[in-house]
Amino acid sequence: MFREALMTPDNYFAWQRALHEAFQQLSTTEQLRELLHKQVLALGFDYYGLMIRHPIPFTRPRIFIFSNTPQAWLDHYHQHNFIDIDPTVSLYRQPGRAELWSDALFQHSRTMWNDIRDFGLRAGFSCSVIAPNRATGIISVARKDVIKAIVLEYGLPERLRYLAELALMTLIRIDDPSMSALNISLTRRELEVLQWTAEGKTAAEISLILGISQHTVNFHQKNMQKRFNAPNKTQIACYAAAVGLIG
Repeated sequence: MFREALMTPDNYFAWQRALHEAFQQLSTTEQLRELLHKQVLALGFDYYGLMIRHPIPFTRPRIFIFSNTPQAWLDHYHQHNFIDIDPTVSLYRQPGRAELWSDALFQHSRTMWNDIRDFGLRAGFSCSVIAPNRATGIISVARKDVIKAIVLEYGLPERLRYLAELALMTLIRIDDPSMSALNISLTRRELEVLQWTAEGKTAAEISLILGISQHTVNFHQKNMQKRFNAPNKTQIACYAAAVGLIG
């Protein structure tokens, strides 16, 4: 099955162009789900799950899941809070990383790994990508039959990454709520205050650096704190860095 999908420059770029055109024709989330299902089946898998994880808030990030996995498994996943121990979720820390499901990957999540196999899934693969708005997409595919080996020559990681990238871009294009990110525009002065705040400077120090009053610095910090819904000025800088407003 997988030898037919052996990747060469010619067939990969032909597949890439065709897939891009197919995603460009989508206008609804339901169409996106159907296309993902079709593409996953073509790759030799039965199920897919696309988890979208936003970078903030840090302790309770917004998460959305698109999946054709039977509802019984999704219910079981949520009821047992597997999201807290799922090793594939940690892929958000390394966009572009790919992992074959294995005993080693699930070494600290044995209960989940046993339940996956009891549910009838015998093989799986996950990888992550990052969207322009800094949300991370983690795509996982699974199948009922055992695969003795998946090697990079078959192009599975590359194909899944591109599939996930197109899915995220399409969700942004059709304005799906899952991809709505914190949308805050800052003035030049606010960015300056924010950057020096991130450097650990006090309001008094920032006022001297920028040649403005300490009252003005505090005004900008408190205003940004409200807009970011952040508890303090340190958190403002952390959130701003997470969404790419400051480097």
